[in-house]
Amino acid sequence: MNYVKQKLKQIGIDASIAYSSGGRIVQGLTGLGSIYFIGTFLSAQEQGYYFTFSSLLALQVFFELGLHNVITQFAAHENAHLTYDSDYNAMGPNEYASRLASILRLSTKIFAWISTLFWIVITIAGYYFFSHSSARIEDCHIDWMLPWILLSFLSSINLFLSPVYAIVMGLKRVKEISKIRFLQSIFMPLSVWLGLILGIKLYALALSSLVSVVIGLIYLNKQHIICQLKKIWKLQSSYTVSYKNEIFPLQWKVALSWVSGYFIYQLFNPILFHYVGAEVAGQMGMTMQVVNAIQAFAFSWMSTKIPIYSTYIAQRRYELLDILFQKTLKQMLSVCLVIIILFLVTLQYIDVFFPFRISNRFISGMPLYLLCFSIISNQILSSYANYLRCYKREPLVVMSVIIAALCAVSAFVCTSNFGMTGLVCGYTVIISFIELPWAYAIYKNKKREWQQL
Repeated sequence: MNYVKQKLKQIGIDASIAYSSGGRIVQGLTGLGSIYFIGTFLSAQEQGYYFTFSSLLALQVFFELGLHNVITQFAAHENAHLTYDSDYNAMGPNEYASRLASILRLSTKIFAWISTLFWIVITIAGYYFFSHSSARIEDCHIDWMLPWILLSFLSSINLFLSPVYAIVMGLKRVKEISKIRFLQSIFMPLSVWLGLILGIKLYALALSSLVSVVIGLIYLNKQHIICQLKKIWKLQSSYTVSYKNEIFPLQWKVALSWVSGYFIYQLFNPILFHYVGAEVAGQMGMTMQVVNAIQAFAFSWMSTKIPIYSTYIAQRRYELLDILFQKTLKQMLSVCLVIIILFLVTLQYIDVFFPFRISNRFISGMPLYLLCFSIISNQILSSYANYLRCYKREPLVVMSVIIAALCAVSAFVCTSNFGMTGLVCGYTVIISFIELPWAYAIYKNKKREWQQL
């Protein structure tokens, strides 16, 4: 057993990554099951609605504006000076404990408003989009309205819980949050399968969102995390964190990057749905489900290290910071490349295991290979961005806005003129040959500048 643990440690797998990446493995396996159930119980047009629902829900980035990411960084910086006794009472300088309590209260209040506004706006916006899309004319028999309303409501509840998860990550309880994600990665797809078998079709997405909420609340309570947060909440706020003077100066920059990310990563399905139709949007959605799973699984090597990066920066231990970052980056890219190859090989033979040509539900040919190539670029880009944000700064704002504008224009122009192939070609060129070199130059310059302060 010790030998196995030693070997796992050599490739960067600790307890947090074990749960996080374990969840991604389960997500990948259940993703195969989801491909079968979606392909079997939904028509090609319903598949388009299924994945476009998810793309529209990603509009929540315009509401939370990267705040949960900033909360984790602020909480980690304050928590670096604190310890906890067996009853989860914070021990350490009052200044840091008080500021941590202030972050918790402030973030909860803000997200109460954000989640409510999100529910109202996204419900109306989704109704308008699906009612006026060209695909809607062809698929008027599809029951989408009530499933969309329910899904929007339950997604707003999940959004309300996001600052809780963010604070807990900042408390270095990464393993617990990874466990929640692990359980969600098991039971959410199972609930979708059950819903599809029972014939509830698009309602299955709302069912999985409900399961996500329930799992989160149960596990937070079981692991005494709610108890710990209550005790932090009750601490006196002798020292407070100012949203206007401290959080917002970082958040607005992160917000621009995250909003830009929507135009870079989430426009595919809605644009294809509108210009080409639900069936092609469904093919892209099915492919992006696998692509996103690959990226999320590999990036768990990097994301679980973010609290450690923030702690090293707070303690000015830059040499350890950079050694850990470079080691983690290499491990992450190696894992990512292996999985991409496995995916492409599997897709060539997947029809053998299904009673119908499931491969027809994916994109194929050059668009598929270009999309896989862009995965590597995105992994490196995300790593640089998260590294720099751990300094509580956001130097990639201008780049992100310009790249988002290029991607948005490219998506509309290329899709309307050249269809799906044009969309993917334009995206890959912009991400891999414009954004990546630009981001690397910023990373090198800012790292050198900030570590000399």
